[in-house]
Amino acid sequence: MENMNFAVIGKIEEAFGLDGTLKIKIFAPHRLWENIDKIYLKRKTGEFVPFEVEKVEIRGKKGYLKLKGVYSQEDALKMVGAHIYYPEDKLPKLKSGEFYYFQLVGSKVIDNQGRELGTVQYIHEGGMYPMLVLDTDQIIPFTKDFVLEVKPEEKLITVDGEKIPSS
Repeated sequence: MENMNFAVIGKIEEAFGLDGTLKIKIFAPHRLWENIDKIYLKRKTGEFVPFEVEKVEIRGKKGYLKLKGVYSQEDALKMVGAHIYYPEDKLPKLKSGEFYYFQLVGSKVIDNQGRELGTVQYIHEGGMYPMLVLDTDQIIPFTKDFVLEVKPEEKLITVDGEKIPSS
């Protein structure tokens, strides 16, 4: 695993049932999850721990994950809160104009008048739609109404300045 770069593809939200099934939040395209056989778990501090996947069932942005070696609710509860990672070099290639959220972290956010608003620290997926969380503590809805252009290769996101409150 040396020199391997990982992308976060989900997060374990809770134990589901008594057999060790995990309810997860999905951060990656469904097509990645369809044939996935191995994932890595990691908490904020700690190493990447590999797990073989027995079964995945996706329902919208939620999923149910069964891992080999996790056979009880007690085992599953120990994993709640962990992020799910996958090697970046094994991610499915995206079409032109598509991107993974992890590619936006570190992007500069400007409005359409050129005013710099901050840098993306992470993308929060807790509500009705994703939110860009900037290093300036500003939060911007990641929707077509607010975001005008995304250039992941340039690490640049342009938003509608008329809709973003001045700080």
